[in-house]
Amino acid sequence: MIRIPILLGLIAGLSVATVVELASAYPRPARVSSRPEVDFTPTAVRMFTAANGDLYWYLVYDVVNMTGQDRTWAPAMTLFTDRGELRRDGDGVSRSVHRAIMEHVGDPLLEPKVAIIGTLRQGVGHARRGMAIWPAGDRGVNELRIFVEGISPETAAVEHPVTGEQITLRKNLYLHYLIPGDASTRGDRPIAIHPAYAGEEHWVLR
Repeated sequence: MIRIPILLGLIAGLSVATVVELASAYPRPARVSSRPEVDFTPTAVRMFTAANGDLYWYLVYDVVNMTGQDRTWAPAMTLFTDRGELRRDGDGVSRSVHRAIMEHVGDPLLEPKVAIIGTLRQGVGHARRGMAIWPAGDRGVNELRIFVEGISPETAAVEHPVTGEQITLRKNLYLHYLIPGDASTRGDRPIAIHPAYAGEEHWVLR
């Protein structure tokens, strides 16, 4: 089941057996990329409770460009839960909630999403700190899977397993978190990486 993350969100609704069979035929990203990648360092996933009681997941990260040339930083971070939810960062998140979480974090280096998208200059001195936010819908969630697109320029063209269309897969960093107990009672405590993550592929094409 290690390769299931490759197909999440692409073939929803297929049986597990079919997913496993298709995953085995899908390309894997190169272990050592032939194209320069930016350095991405995530912190812990945490939960934020808005003034109206709504819950949100958020992830603060650092990104550094050591590729040798300026790059465009425009990440896309997709969240999957073990309850079947699929959310793209920022969707369903109001500006007021974004501001509230930034104030809650209280880090002067943290940039809002609208500000961090753009040119990522070279060197440690130009490192940036950003944040991804997703609404927390189902409060019975126990696992979070996050895919980070934009770190690597690596792609692969494949045939869609359902429609037969040619599609482009992009290299994503895959993160997997475990939430023991009731997620809604955690407060702002950090959420740990899933114990199974060490045996999973950390880079996938999707």
